[in-house]
Amino acid sequence: MIHLIFNTIELNGSAHKITGQLRIKEDDEVKITFDDLMFGNSLKDYYKRKESIEQLVIKNSEETRYETKNVFVSHLTIDGNHYHATFK
Repeated sequence: MIHLIFNTIELNGSAHKITGQLRIKEDDEVKITFDDLMFGNSLKDYYKRKESIEQLVIKNSEETRYETKNVFVSHLTIDGNHYHATFK
């Protein structure tokens, strides 16, 4: 398992300045933890509609930490002030 810090998420070409932690468990599964309410609501919409995310890029400064295409939000929870999202 790999743990990385990030400060930017690009979701379908739209950049969001969000700080959080990235955990890569398997090749087809990644988990993020963050505390941004607006981004959490965006992911909640994808989750409810079971809509595919065409492109997901997670960066720290300008360095790409993780990039994938055509994934779904498979799990989304709120723990206090933190969101936990899993993408597959």
